[in-house]
Amino acid sequence: MKENINVDVLIKGGTILTVDQKHRVIQDGAITITGDSISGIYSSDEIPQELEAGMVIQADGKVILPGLINAHSHLAMTLFRGFVEDLVLQQWLERVWKYEFSVLDDKAVRAGSKLALVEMIKNGITCAHDMYWHFEQTMEAAEEFGFRLLSGPPITGLGDQAFDEMFAQARKTLAWLDSLEFVYPIIQAHSTYTTTPKMMHTVREFKEEYGITFTTHASENQAEVETVLEQYQQTPIHLLASYDLLDESTLLAHCVVLDDEEIELLAKTGTHVVHCPESNLKIGSGIAPIAAMLEKGINVCIGTDGAASNNDLDILGELRTAALLQKGSNRNPELLNTKQALEMGTINGAKAYRLENDLGSLEKGKKADLVIINFDKPHLTPVHNPAANLIYSSGKSDVETVFINGKLQLENGQLTAIDEEQIMAEVRSISEKFV
Repeated sequence: MKENINVDVLIKGGTILTVDQKHRVIQDGAITITGDSISGIYSSDEIPQELEAGMVIQADGKVILPGLINAHSHLAMTLFRGFVEDLVLQQWLERVWKYEFSVLDDKAVRAGSKLALVEMIKNGITCAHDMYWHFEQTMEAAEEFGFRLLSGPPITGLGDQAFDEMFAQARKTLAWLDSLEFVYPIIQAHSTYTTTPKMMHTVREFKEEYGITFTTHASENQAEVETVLEQYQQTPIHLLASYDLLDESTLLAHCVVLDDEEIELLAKTGTHVVHCPESNLKIGSGIAPIAAMLEKGINVCIGTDGAASNNDLDILGELRTAALLQKGSNRNPELLNTKQALEMGTINGAKAYRLENDLGSLEKGKKADLVIINFDKPHLTPVHNPAANLIYSSGKSDVETVFINGKLQLENGQLTAIDEEQIMAEVRSISEKFV
């Protein structure tokens, strides 16, 4: 007689979009979770008879996919949602910076970050990047909620922090992050136009010393490119190359204004790009040449940017927008296909942060970060192609169940352990200071 196989969770009956190397789609599939990891993936008729599960979830009529990864954001900017509207990037930044320096404190950032985490979990996002002020508050909030966060000390010439103090604080932060389970350390700089060469050379030293990913904004709009050209006689991309900061452990946000030579340079160096289509559109920055980047083999992932310029944290919406933009602007429906779009929201983000061995696809041994979407709805019927329905027909309100690290965070669309009403009330109170 065979011994029982004990697992914590059995999810069965749904369609599994694995996003593994073969892009397997398993109809009437099953996934088991043991501890924090995926312990098995089966078709339903392959489930071992000896399997004993602590929790069983019937997923008939639903689609199971890897947790979505938001590869670029400023989480506590939920506080500015709807506050800075209809302005070009430079004017937008000036208004935002004014209030960031006068209103934000630890309490405000913690509340705004918690609101962002709530929004993202309910939208199927299980891992996100953050670059913002009072960043320790966001890290602590992510650790409290059990949400995967990609963050680290932001280097910038904005504000009044002295150079030595800034990098001493960066070392202290990176040492502290060793004690956290859910925060993955990175080094980040705001941009080439808000830093000095000395700062960026030191960033490179940190990147090499700690073996961590570096990320920054780059070539977000034409005005930025012109500003950097005037300052340094180089574009942001070529300036980053001169700092020796373009390689497989660098991720550049936006990259809207690139020429063919710069795309070739990013491809040659293995530099990753995170596309933020809705923010770029809303601020009037333009449409990034994503199709050209993909053609050259650049790893492109997806991000929401902050809720102040978007105005939501919705990766499913971003993926649809990204695909439609490339098809429409290039007048070619074959560009940014469904497979590529799904990869941008999952495995490509994991690759950009060098986490693909643990995240980004549904495979045995990887972390149990997964999302169940209810396809039993009129706008998702029929299902000839589940990935196409996901990208072009589904929305954030269709997200039903979310697991992060094997823990059930969202059940039937409701958070299991987070008081969202209390968080929203606190944010509403803080927002009264924005006048």
